[in-house]
Amino acid sequence: MTEKLQKELVEAAVAGDIDSFGQLARRYYASMVAIAYSILADHQLAEDAAQEAFARALTSLSKLRKSDKFAPWLAQICRNVARDMVAAKTRPINPRELSGAPDSNKPDDSVEAVRRSIERLPFRAREVIVLRYYNGLSYEEIASVLGISKATINGRLTRAKRKIAKYLKRGGFLENRL
Repeated sequence: MTEKLQKELVEAAVAGDIDSFGQLARRYYASMVAIAYSILADHQLAEDAAQEAFARALTSLSKLRKSDKFAPWLAQICRNVARDMVAAKTRPINPRELSGAPDSNKPDDSVEAVRRSIERLPFRAREVIVLRYYNGLSYEEIASVLGISKATINGRLTRAKRKIAKYLKRGGFLENRL
């Protein structure tokens, strides 16, 4: 979605066009699930948080000051919803559900070690790791969603990967095992 089209859709949604908001929701739903997932570590709760974030955004759309900042604004709402869910302890978080896939087989030690390493990352690093590698977003898409530069994304990803490697090395995992 181009910035111009996004701006037009946001302005139309602010004016009351629900279809425009629907298009925005379809565009950003997966990204909001990924952002919530980076906090909740539970795919179903992340979907709930994303849906709640869209509901809150729809009711607060008139408060959006700059239509070109819709995605970062929505991302912050989603983070707040997810944090509220954690604070309310709606359900114990199981960090082992990082993949969001049902557990049909017990994952091997390498997968578990990587998951535990990702869990240990600071929130901002975990957020870009999930958006990039679990959600498959490009640097441009992440920049649009989070409202940060591609250089910032690159830096966060680089630092996160170094920390993951350090955690894995400390955990006794050699490079040839991964």
